Amino acid sequence: MRRTLILFTALAASTLLPALLPAQRPAAEDPNFYFVRLMYTDLRRPTLGRPAPFTCPELGGGNFFPRQGYGWATDYPGADCKFMHGVDRLTGVRVHPDPHVRAILDDDLFDFPYAYIVEPGGMYLSDAEALRLADYLLRGGFLHIDDFWGLAERANVEAQLRKVFPDRSLDELPLSHPVFSSFFEIREVVQVPNRWNGCSGGRTWERPDDTEPRIYGIADDDGRLMVLVTYNSDLGDAWEYLDLPCYPAEIAVRALQMGVNFMVYAMTH
Repeated sequence: MRRTLILFTALAASTLLPALLPAQRPAAEDPNFYFVRLMYTDLRRPTLGRPAPFTCPELGGGNFFPRQGYGWATDYPGADCKFMHGVDRLTGVRVHPDPHVRAILDDDLFDFPYAYIVEPGGMYLSDAEALRLADYLLRGGFLHIDDFWGLAERANVEAQLRKVFPDRSLDELPLSHPVFSSFFEIREVVQVPNRWNGCSGGRTWERPDDTEPRIYGIADDDGRLMVLVTYNSDLGDAWEYLDLPCYPAEIAVRALQMGVNFMVYAMTH
C-alpha cells in the first residue's frame, strides 16, 4: 500500500488536493488516531483558556477557514480538521473526526499517544508540566513541536525541553531516520512557509538570523523518537490552507506527507 500511495502523491499536486476534499464519511467508530493539541502558558501574550468542543465539517475541507487563536491555538481548529481528513483519506487509519485540546496535566493525557504543540517560541512549562511531559513521553508518547522561527524562539524551545529532559540532547535527524520512511519516502527537508509568505511567492522564512529548515528529535534509551521538532517551518499553516488557491499546492502536499509520517511513526513505535 505504501508504494501505491507514493506513486499517487507523486502526481501533480493539483490532482492530490481535490482528492482530499469531496469525501463524506461518518465519524469513525473506535478510532485509532486522535489529533491532540496541547495547551501551554504563553510568555508573550495572555494565555488562552480551554476551548469549547469543536465539530469539524463533514467534508473536512473546502471553503473552511474558521477563526483561529494564537499561541497554542494557532491554526486551530482548521489545521486539525484538515490534517485528520488527510490522514483518513491517505492511510485508511480510523481517525476521530474532531480535534482534541488537552492541558499537559489533564488526567487523560496518557490515553493519547500523539500530541502536537504549535508556536512554542513563547511557551513556558512549569516544573509539574515538565515532569508530566517526561513521564508521558518515556511511557510511549510522541510529541510534534511545530512553527517556530529564528534563534531566539529556538533558544526558548531548547530551554523548555531541558526542563523535560535535562540529560537528553535535541539532535538533527538524518534523512535515513525511520521517521522519514514510515509511510511516504521523504527525501528532503522542505521549508513550509506560513500562509502569507506562501501566497506571496516570495521568501519562505520568517527570521533572518537563521533561515534554514531543520528537523530535530529526542530519543529514548532504545532509540525510539519521543520528540520531533520542525524548526523554521509551519506545517500547521500548510494543513489549514491546503485548499486556499494561492497557497502552493506542492508545499501543502509535502506538509501532509511529513505529518502522516510522523503520525504513523508515533502509532507504530
